[in-house]
Amino acid sequence: MKSNKSSFFKITLLLILLGSMMMLYWLGYHKNFDEKCIPKNADEIVMADVKNIRNYFIFSYLKNPSQWQLGTTAINKKFDFSNFGIETPDYLALFHLENQPLNQWLAVAKIKNETDFEKLILASHFAKIKLNNPFIGYYSKALGLFVVRYSNQILCCTTDLKQRQTAIQVAEDLFLKHQFLDAKKTEKTIGTPNAFTVWIKKNSLLEEDGIVNVNLKDQEIVAEGQLKWKPKFRKTTPFTQNPNALLSLGFNFEMIRDQNSLKRHSVRNNKIIGFDLDSILIHNPTKTELVLNGIVEKKDSAISYDYDDDFNPIKKVVVHTSREPSFCFSIQTQNSKKVFNYLKAQKAIDNHQVFVNFPLAQTKTSFRNNTFVLEANLQKQWTLKPSIPKIAYLQVNFNKLKPQDWRFIIAKNKSLQLLKPFETLAIDLTQENNLGYFRARLQTKEKKRLISIIK
Repeated sequence: MKSNKSSFFKITLLLILLGSMMMLYWLGYHKNFDEKCIPKNADEIVMADVKNIRNYFIFSYLKNPSQWQLGTTAINKKFDFSNFGIETPDYLALFHLENQPLNQWLAVAKIKNETDFEKLILASHFAKIKLNNPFIGYYSKALGLFVVRYSNQILCCTTDLKQRQTAIQVAEDLFLKHQFLDAKKTEKTIGTPNAFTVWIKKNSLLEEDGIVNVNLKDQEIVAEGQLKWKPKFRKTTPFTQNPNALLSLGFNFEMIRDQNSLKRHSVRNNKIIGFDLDSILIHNPTKTELVLNGIVEKKDSAISYDYDDDFNPIKKVVVHTSREPSFCFSIQTQNSKKVFNYLKAQKAIDNHQVFVNFPLAQTKTSFRNNTFVLEANLQKQWTLKPSIPKIAYLQVNFNKLKPQDWRFIIAKNKSLQLLKPFETLAIDLTQENNLGYFRARLQTKEKKRLISIIK
């Protein structure tokens, strides 16, 4: 009898253990993806593995006792959309559409609780927009977000109200016409160990579809991938970088000259720069680089005189402090002398070789080594160093920004406040053994752990 009780206890314990393991797997690792959430005309997808991201932060929390005051419940809440009346997906697909602005992204979600969803709409100050049946629209100017609702499904789009027709058309394609992206396109973005996986459709730059893997590390976010560039974009260039600059950017202009975004806004761009950009493009610009060293403070004194009651002169000095960019912009063309002469003929360059169409700083112009150069407020301690040859690069040192700079940036785009906890962003496009590589690193300030900045 005692032996039977012991066996029964062991079997019960084993069943509980197996049940717990199955439950842990189901909650933490079992994942489903709804293939009907991406339209057939998507050209880029950022697939967020919600469970992988949540699990990373939970394990990071367990490994770091200093973060235990946060609690696993608080971490789970950050990845639980149900508080907003939205169903929490295993995968959240953010997608971009062909021939649309680079900053326009969309995503599909499902409403789980009507009451909580309506509370979210009111709390976020969304205005209800009348649309043709069967759709309902919501718009938040502060968030720059337009939402199209169909039954219990919603399509969210980062756009202004004037461009809402794009979102409405996508909603029709997905919810009414059932026109979805071929599931084979997203196969490599599902079931990976990544936090995010980016799929890029074959385009004017790529010979075939590209995949970029994004992973979370203790103190950084790392993205890596192989991209098969078309032959004319594989050329590498030894750019001249300033590793301590606020922002450095270098690329071959050939990569962007035929992009729709450049053509679509040509009139506006010409108005901003004060001349016809096509008159520069005919000289086939190639190596292009911008080094924004930082923002410098300049003080100007204004002296005036007043008189006291005895008519004695009193000297008054008023100091005015202004902030101006220190930068060097260079572009190499087939004939930079002709570019310089054209700009001078258009009176964009005055008799003192100053580029007059840039009001933020006095900008000197020159041409050397067949390169047209614009420079302002250069200082001796800022030196340029040649880099390892690359296809393109971007480096940003966020720690060079002052509080007033952040206030200005966030006022322009609130989503950029997500970058405040980070110190540097480095992106490199390189060519090795006939293969193109994309590498990006976003590192936290003061080597803080990612777990500490999601509070």
